[in-house]
Amino acid sequence: MNKDPQKINLSLVSHTNVGKTTLARTLLGRDIGEVGDRSHVTTEPEDYVLLRAPDDSELILWDTPGFGDSVRLAERLKARSNPIGWFTSEIWDRLTDKSLWLNQQAIKHVRDKSLVILYLVNASESPEAVPYVKAEMDILAWVNKPVIVLLNQMGEARPPEEEKAEVELWRDYLKPYSFVKAVMPMDAFARCWVQEYELWKEIESCLSDADKPTFASLHATWIRQKQALYSSSLEAMAAYMVKVSNDKEVLASQSLIDRLRSIGRSLGFIKKDLHGAMEDAQVALSTRAADWLCTLTQRLINI
Repeated sequence: MNKDPQKINLSLVSHTNVGKTTLARTLLGRDIGEVGDRSHVTTEPEDYVLLRAPDDSELILWDTPGFGDSVRLAERLKARSNPIGWFTSEIWDRLTDKSLWLNQQAIKHVRDKSLVILYLVNASESPEAVPYVKAEMDILAWVNKPVIVLLNQMGEARPPEEEKAEVELWRDYLKPYSFVKAVMPMDAFARCWVQEYELWKEIESCLSDADKPTFASLHATWIRQKQALYSSSLEAMAAYMVKVSNDKEVLASQSLIDRLRSIGRSLGFIKKDLHGAMEDAQVALSTRAADWLCTLTQRLINI
């Protein structure tokens, strides 16, 4: 249950080392957590305010430890209802298998805290070829919350029909799981910003009527912020284009020797790199344009 009507809690979960924290950084627009090419970089759930509306409502994103041994984790969760299973999960695993115990604590937290779960998968692999996906569906079934599956690592842009076929492959595979409400692309690096709009729509469709007013306030705030970022980016790019297009170098009247050199180079008679006034002016203009482009790029990154 949502403990605070002014908060919408989302949990980002996946198999270990699939890219949760990287995607969390993308959605949050800032560096959080630790990213590394190894398993179990994140060891416990960490919460971040993704958005705060003027009415003080908040959208909270939880970055969670990646599932390691998903099959054993699913078995542990199923067995928790009996005393022996509870003892194994809470006492034995804590002493003998800290990673498995942390996973159990994290998934309990997800169940108790979150309204919607964002489940990240590696889209470069076929769902049938990844043995842990079925076990993780059992884990998410135990959590019993709406799940949106996000396809990460989709690679370079391809024809729309190919990307659509990849999404449909995952949708077909996950059809038996009624708690999976949507499957959509959301690459941490190669995504299109429009995908974030689609993600908001899917999250809203998963919420109860009681939570939708809070979400509506957050959604309106998010749209205003994104539109402001978009406008700022356009203004920065427009200012760069105006600056470059208006830049100029005033040349003195070209001497006869410079004219002959230019003609000679254009006809191929002169191979040696002899710079005249025109060439110097071109170098100066291109150098400034390159510097301004670097400045623009940094400004867009800051925005």
